[in-house]
Amino acid sequence: MKITRIETFQIETPRYYGHVSGHVIVKVHVDAGPVGLGEASDSRAADLGAIARRYNELLVGRDPTRITEINEMLRAQSFGSTVSDAHLASAIDLALYDLNGKVQGVPAYQLLGGKVRDRVYCCYPIFGWQVKEDFETAAGYLQRLVDLGHHLFRYYVSGESELDDRFLSEMKVRFGAAIRLKSLDFSGRFQDWETALRYADAIRHHDPFHFEQPSRDLRVCAQFTRRVNLPVTLHIGSLEQGYEAAERGACTAFNVACVAGGPTHIRRLFALAESAGLRCLIGTDQESTLGTAAQISVAVSMPNLSLPCDPMGPVLYTRSPAVKRVRAEGSYLYPSEEPGLGVELDEEKMAQLTVASA
Repeated sequence: MKITRIETFQIETPRYYGHVSGHVIVKVHVDAGPVGLGEASDSRAADLGAIARRYNELLVGRDPTRITEINEMLRAQSFGSTVSDAHLASAIDLALYDLNGKVQGVPAYQLLGGKVRDRVYCCYPIFGWQVKEDFETAAGYLQRLVDLGHHLFRYYVSGESELDDRFLSEMKVRFGAAIRLKSLDFSGRFQDWETALRYADAIRHHDPFHFEQPSRDLRVCAQFTRRVNLPVTLHIGSLEQGYEAAERGACTAFNVACVAGGPTHIRRLFALAESAGLRCLIGTDQESTLGTAAQISVAVSMPNLSLPCDPMGPVLYTRSPAVKRVRAEGSYLYPSEEPGLGVELDEEKMAQLTVASA
């Protein structure tokens, strides 16, 4: 079996609150076998044709069963694209797990070692800028979440701790036990640990599972982490970054996602965290259906995933290119039991969502 052709498609899917995300969809064709489907999540390619040409130059004639070898090669490339190199490597990695799962007749999670859990606890994002813009509209997003049968949400702070405290307090009054706060996400906004700690102290009584990304400076994160008794998570995309974060004590858990090079690469980040005695979660809420399916395939197969996770594409996006979305019930997402990623693209929906193809 050899790779014969790579196709790329730029699609756009609207989020419930109005923002429109782009995704690069890839199709990996082989000489005798099914088509592997992948996704560079939340990415817009101004150079889709160039991406397709580069993919074909690098991949045509290769053995698609050599997933790790191909992933190593792609992560070493500089595509010079408006889509990040890590996202482009990830899209092909997803497609190869999908392809090989289909060839072997097993779900992608079996290629990752098999299940250690049946489902993954996941949250919906609420953004502080939404609260600043329109308090009641932001409250409506939580009402919708509850109406859909979910309860777990994470909160990106607004930069005004009094506003955040008022919003979270009011939501608890309105919804009570029907909602649960997963995390307080600082998005790396703080330049010093003292300011970060004061902000955290002002709103931590809302009982999150953890704090997220207090600063982009690992030294600041380390000082913050030493002074709080909740887990502190950081987005980790490379072994070098993970090693430095662990060595400095900058976090107590890694937030990892398939967009950082694909399942092949982030499994190494899970292993690094385990060796350092750190916890893990699957991060980002940006994935459309193929990306979400891959995230959940990884999440059900990693033993040291011990915090609630972030993917919630089935609720976040109003439209999907797939025949059927990832199953989401009661703030839990479930892996497909179909071969590969278990996602079938709906050609009519794809045609409606596609803005460019190559």
